[in-house]
Amino acid sequence: MSGSPVSVSSQEEYMVEAITNKRVKNGRTEYEVKWQGYSDNEKTWEPIENLQSVMTYVLDFEQSLKQKQNQEVGEGNYDDGDSADEILQIRKDNDGQNLLFQVSWKQKNNLAPKVSWVNQNTLKMHNPEILIDYLLKKIKWPNNK
Repeated sequence: MSGSPVSVSSQEEYMVEAITNKRVKNGRTEYEVKWQGYSDNEKTWEPIENLQSVMTYVLDFEQSLKQKQNQEVGEGNYDDGDSADEILQIRKDNDGQNLLFQVSWKQKNNLAPKVSWVNQNTLKMHNPEILIDYLLKKIKWPNNK
């Protein structure tokens, strides 16, 4: 894909080489832009409003985020007959809307333990007991004597 012009002021136009990152700052989504002909340390964070003329770059970047997340966050190994054994850590997904749980697996075929990320809905459906157990361990209970 060749660069497309983006007006960042009323007089200047720059060509986008790639969208390289995404963040939410003060409630606004911004994309990190690599500009054609400029070095990596000259990337800038641009609000979506500034990128309307290059939405194909934004859409391509969003698609790559989804693909990366799908590779990273499978549906666990439930299809192989395995079951989640323990929650190791929690993080939010790339959109910040859902929780992802890194779990270790009890494997049906007794191979070395595997670890992978599972989304919250899949974990609730297949192994709600480990989710409840994990949350109960995190609660600070008053000391009853």
